[in-house]
Amino acid sequence: MEAKRVQDGGEVLDRLEIGKRGEEIAAAFLERNGLDIAERNFHCRWGEVDLVAVFMPEVDEAAQFWDEEAEEQIRKGRSNENRGTVRFVEVKTRTGMNYGTPGEAVTYAKQQKIKKTALTWLQKQEQYYPCICFDVIEVWVIDNTAKIRWLKNCF
Repeated sequence: MEAKRVQDGGEVLDRLEIGKRGEEIAAAFLERNGLDIAERNFHCRWGEVDLVAVFMPEVDEAAQFWDEEAEEQIRKGRSNENRGTVRFVEVKTRTGMNYGTPGEAVTYAKQQKIKKTALTWLQKQEQYYPCICFDVIEVWVIDNTAKIRWLKNCF
């Protein structure tokens, strides 16, 4: 079965190439916004997460903690580098608006698969993350120009 090919600014791309290009654009965008890409295309039996991005801010020792449990974990020896946010990002790329916005393709069923996959990723880590977020990045690639919309905490 031959992959469907689409025209993009004089270049012929198949759907997989378009998706890969969108993920590269989204990863670069997240890195410019201060996140580190911990993993790309994490697979497990439940599904796949396109990007796992981590934000690890510097923490002032005198900072107020949001709850007693977090403060206790720090005092028990967990270093400040173990504190941060992990974002599980689904990237949807389109070359037009014929099928609606890219984010509309992230159905409830897809969201549930991403959540199960994220749990599997977290269980494999030796890191504590106090905040877990699920995002969608919509990428439109039109005439060799990419437009991005970051939907934070959308499910």
